[in-house]
Amino acid sequence: MIGVTLVVTFAFIVLALSCRRSGAALGIVIMSMMLWPEFLRIPMGLAEMSVPRLVALVLLVKYLIAGQYRVMGYGMVDTIVLLLWVYTVLATILSGAEFPHVSQMIGRGFDTVLMYFLARITVRSPEDVKGLYTGLAITAVFMGLLGVCESAGYAAPYASLTDHRFWRWIDKYDQYRYGFLRAKGSTSVHIYFGIAMMLLMGLLWSLRGYVKSQVIFFIAVSSALLGALSSMSSGPWIACFALILFIWLERRPGLIKPGLYLLIAISIFLEIISNRHFYNLIDYLALDPHTAWYRTRLLEVAFSQWREYWLVGVGSNWPHHWGEILDGRDHIDIVNHFLIVAIYGGVPALIMYVATHYLAMKKVIYAWRNDLNASRRNMLFAFGATLMALDIASMSVGLFGPPLLLSHILLGAMVSAAVAWDGGHHEAAYLNVKAY
Repeated sequence: MIGVTLVVTFAFIVLALSCRRSGAALGIVIMSMMLWPEFLRIPMGLAEMSVPRLVALVLLVKYLIAGQYRVMGYGMVDTIVLLLWVYTVLATILSGAEFPHVSQMIGRGFDTVLMYFLARITVRSPEDVKGLYTGLAITAVFMGLLGVCESAGYAAPYASLTDHRFWRWIDKYDQYRYGFLRAKGSTSVHIYFGIAMMLLMGLLWSLRGYVKSQVIFFIAVSSALLGALSSMSSGPWIACFALILFIWLERRPGLIKPGLYLLIAISIFLEIISNRHFYNLIDYLALDPHTAWYRTRLLEVAFSQWREYWLVGVGSNWPHHWGEILDGRDHIDIVNHFLIVAIYGGVPALIMYVATHYLAMKKVIYAWRNDLNASRRNMLFAFGATLMALDIASMSVGLFGPPLLLSHILLGAMVSAAVAWDGGHHEAAYLNVKAY
């Protein structure tokens, strides 16, 4: 499939370069990671290149040559995102990892740093997000309807392409839940598809203030939601409901702090009265409580084994022996992205990852409080809501493929919208960049 992937790559590159607005080009990148399986790679030196990696790389080179980076307002979040990747690669080498794993960490920079900075450069004005919306809407409608058809019709159009992957993990056979096939779309695992569709839903909702046709907007958002639900996975379902709840709070900001205090109080109360830790009770919110216990038990095992990975991670020596500690199984599936970051690069990497989200949220909140433009305020709030929903979901899934790429596009877009936005109010934009 390398030849076909090359043709697809060339087509998306031409399409992206033909876009007049940089935001529209970013929309093409998002289309390329969902309409064609991202797991189909082209070997190139130290890393394997997917279609979105190559399209994004060409675009970034174009914008760097044009000097478009000069107006993005470089700041602390940008530095930490770059440093996180560099440290993870160094940690992998220091841990004595084999070359395939080192290559994977190098390639991971294309999914994280590259996507983040492309979003930072391309999402800077109302015209940019209008162009971005087109690509998002087309992708959401197509993939959402495909997910519904796959789940209800028991047919997976992309299933045969998984045989052409260069990598192999634990085989994931077709799974059914409540009479529906768990849709995978163009991804390799059901939950990845669900998280990716949830992120599309959040990005679409963020741009609602810049949309002309509310009918098309409703169709696109509904398609993304249905696509996420078609995965029949607890993580995407919980993330979607959390996102809807957070967006509902946009017009009721006075309820946010009391809600947090109430949640803390309930957690303490449950910890006191229950014979289990309060976080174990999350199992009852899952679609399949019989398997959800694994996620909370995994955290306990990982905490008890912190000496194995705390500084430079585990390299290519994946801790399958944790499975014996967990419940006697012969392998371990790390279904927590925060833990995956720590296993790749130790606790320093985890601290940097959390710091990027914290600082991005801080900038978004500052800009939201100080801006009078309703459309931009709505966008900023929805960006933050989507990131929070993603972090909740990340407690039960590792981010690979489209979810990983989209998470960094979201992070870059929200930082750029907060500190380098040019909506015709140049003085305000300058002050935001300066504050950053």
